[in-house]
Amino acid sequence: MRKWIVTFFLLAASMAWAQDDSELRQIYMQAEEEYTIGHFDASIRLLNENITGFDGALKTSAYRLLSLCYLGKDYVQDAEKYASLLLKEDPYYSTSIHDPLRFADMIERLKRGEETTITTASQQAESIEEAPVPVTLITEEMIKASGARTLADLLTLYVPGMSLVEGDEMNVAMHGVYSSSQEKILIMLDGHRLNSRTTNSEAPDYRTSLDKIKQIEVLRGPASSLYGNVALTAVVNIITKKGREVDGVQLSAGIGTNHTYRADFLMGKSGLGIDFLAWASVYTSQGEKRYVDVGDKDFYGKILRSGYMYIDGYNHQPAYDIGFSAQWNEFKFMFNTQHSKKVPSYNSVLFQGLYSYDKYRNMNGSKPGHTRKATHIDLSYEKSWRDNWHSKLNVYIDLENISNYDVGGDSILPADRERIPIRDNEILDNIDKTKIRQRGVYQVQSLRDYTYGAIMQTNYDFQKNIWKGSLLVGMQVESYTLKDCNMSVGDNFDRILVTYSNQNRFLLLGKEFNFSAFTQLKTNIGRYFIFNGGLRYDYKHRYNGKKLNVCSPRLSLIYHINSNVNLKLGYSHSFVDAPYLYRGSNTTTYPGGNNLGPEQLDAIQLTFNHSIPSLRLKYETNLYYNRLSDLIYLDYSIPTYYNSGGIDVIGIEEVVSYSNARSLAYLNMSYQWLLDNTNYAATGSYIHHIPKFRLGGMYRYQFLKDAKYGNAYARINATVYSKQISPIQSAYIGENVINDLEHELSPYAIFNAGADYLYKKVSLSANVYNLFNLKYYQGGARKAIPSPQQSISFLLKVSYKF
Repeated sequence: MRKWIVTFFLLAASMAWAQDDSELRQIYMQAEEEYTIGHFDASIRLLNENITGFDGALKTSAYRLLSLCYLGKDYVQDAEKYASLLLKEDPYYSTSIHDPLRFADMIERLKRGEETTITTASQQAESIEEAPVPVTLITEEMIKASGARTLADLLTLYVPGMSLVEGDEMNVAMHGVYSSSQEKILIMLDGHRLNSRTTNSEAPDYRTSLDKIKQIEVLRGPASSLYGNVALTAVVNIITKKGREVDGVQLSAGIGTNHTYRADFLMGKSGLGIDFLAWASVYTSQGEKRYVDVGDKDFYGKILRSGYMYIDGYNHQPAYDIGFSAQWNEFKFMFNTQHSKKVPSYNSVLFQGLYSYDKYRNMNGSKPGHTRKATHIDLSYEKSWRDNWHSKLNVYIDLENISNYDVGGDSILPADRERIPIRDNEILDNIDKTKIRQRGVYQVQSLRDYTYGAIMQTNYDFQKNIWKGSLLVGMQVESYTLKDCNMSVGDNFDRILVTYSNQNRFLLLGKEFNFSAFTQLKTNIGRYFIFNGGLRYDYKHRYNGKKLNVCSPRLSLIYHINSNVNLKLGYSHSFVDAPYLYRGSNTTTYPGGNNLGPEQLDAIQLTFNHSIPSLRLKYETNLYYNRLSDLIYLDYSIPTYYNSGGIDVIGIEEVVSYSNARSLAYLNMSYQWLLDNTNYAATGSYIHHIPKFRLGGMYRYQFLKDAKYGNAYARINATVYSKQISPIQSAYIGENVINDLEHELSPYAIFNAGADYLYKKVSLSANVYNLFNLKYYQGGARKAIPSPQQSISFLLKVSYKF
């Protein structure tokens, strides 16, 4: 009898289990059907609600399907998460011919211990090892470990070949190529161009909030084959966090020396198929107020009068970065508005020298300096189908206001007054000009422009025999309009002498149309080689009827020696068109500008990557040869601007990184040699204001890791610059003219240090910049004298997450 009872209960239990298993299989099949028709969120919801009940092969299948759903939504990090769980359940899992190639590639990478990290190099997810050009990836962890305040801090610390140069705005150079503002590097936010269409510039300063950033992908080299104009020497793509990664609200406030204040807001949420992220950052600083006596090294000026200068000031209107992004299924919307203005240390018109910044009136809400406000709007739609097709459509609008407020000087000598322009046919023609423009002289150039356009691209994944790869084709159309511009000249610090009439506009109004078509083929050649080739055609119809036609090719071959070692050889061509500000100029500032063409760069790079997982080390060596041609050059004998400059440069870059449970270390160095130059700012083998050798390094150590007492970190970083040739040209100290064309800046090393403490929802950060209070200088384009840099400064920041 007992046997019958036991048998009965076992049979009942097995029937119940079979029923439960059948229900779970039915749920899985329903989720698979939802995935097939593109209802990714519905499939994810069904699987997540029942994942704890799945077991064995069914659980493996559920993880696979979750990974595929997130891959279909382009949530690569989530896709990798479930692919990793799949491999944990079944380490020997193999993909089938029915699996999408993106999924198969991801599984293979995870098996090799690699991670999908970037999308910028080929406009598709791929590991750094597969990228066709040298790439620097600055992760969220590296940003926190740096104590960086600005994008420029991050780039000059982590990117080999990137160096600081002085300019009208915060400025950097890549491989020795630079201008008076940052015009040679394309900077993007989630793939949306931030650079101005009028000036080509985008300052890497406090106009970009660092709190919103998930990672920064830097392509070190020409990238016009995908991105066209401005991507001359590098591309910097800022990837923002997802709302679900923030999952709450974070408020931050900071205070520092030199009357420095900052506030940051970050909010992110996801649910009901919507992912939402919002951010706001505000920064203001008086800057270091340094007294300069007539006999000091920092003193320049025709009038022998001591005074003050501001170094790294951002004030009267704070720098800010405000925006949000929202994603609903295949749709994504982004809005961003930015503003910044750096206080010039010396006056920027006539002859550089001290000036009384605080005395000058507000114009357009700000005091002297170059102000740029920009608003970016982007709407995109992405769709995947048949497992091997992926398309994306972007429509975008960019609005911009620029105000260049330049000071001529507090006191102007009679011989120099006519250098401050009063154009013909203005009302001042009939008055005594000897009584004006004697003191507090300034000029303000303001403009407004807007741009709208669309980008459409399709990616097709294929596999046939040994050929496995993807083909990308796309096109872009864009319209630019300079809506308005005006110029005012004033004196006595607050008097406006004249606002030019329309016939004397400093910049001709106009519209320009751009059309581009691009393609890229990426394919495996056998087991060890990957070929990546791209071509882009750019057509521009300029405001004056002239037409621009440029082709930008790229070829790259990658040799995977083994899972930890690879070698890349690549050639690429890029260009940057002369800014509209030069070409449309109606003044003598840019004579010959309407005939200017694009500047060109041809580059060859050989890159060796080696990772040693057992030691947690990664190593990279990059050799490059750059030939720049048609660089814009001013012939002072005429004077007229021409595309007649050129340089040949070779260099080497080294990167080493290390990480473990408590330590994070990163070291990069670069060395370059100028082989030849024509009509470029150079002396011998030195490019002016650029060090031959540059080193950047950081180290962070976690000295407290406790569930009860929180986490604490100590960190330090350094940037080292070798000797620079930084000429002093036509600078005045009283009546003495200083011309030292071989003026040298001594080598220097700047150390920054800090500490971070995290306890539950609160975090504290203390930072010291220029730790040893070194006095150093930096030169740049259109600067007659090297500018002094900021002394030691402090910043304390506190954050709370709700």
